[in-house]
Amino acid sequence: MLKLEQPNFSLTLPASFQTAEADGVLHCICREPPGVLHLTSQVVEDKDELPNLSRMLAGFLTRSGHPVATDELLQITSVPEAHGFSWQYIREDRYHRLWLFGNELSWLLLHFVCPQDVYGQFHELLSESIKTLRLRHDERHPPGD
Repeated sequence: MLKLEQPNFSLTLPASFQTAEADGVLHCICREPPGVLHLTSQVVEDKDELPNLSRMLAGFLTRSGHPVATDELLQITSVPEAHGFSWQYIREDRYHRLWLFGNELSWLLLHFVCPQDVYGQFHELLSESIKTLRLRHDERHPPGD
């Protein structure tokens, strides 16, 4: 297993993933079957905006050409001490799945992309990995403490 320990979150991925970082985005790459998970995390500047996570994800999807209403997003409750939403779509034979999680201290956007025909090989692995996600919940301690 690949254990990611970052300042704002921790996440466990299958050992088949390798990491690379560029421009503040952590990329987790699986060569076989091919797939990439992009992770972008930031500190929450205004915790009053936390209830707007679903609008943030819907806005991101709309700007990227995939308009969706906030009430169509899947609410994710498997991550303790965090609000979460998810959406999936297919574009140009590529499967895309996005998750957005947040709490009072940090938020995390995860974007997974793979060829449409191999998504079935990732579905269970990603579902189990998301269950291991922990966001920072204490200003003094990193996630997982």
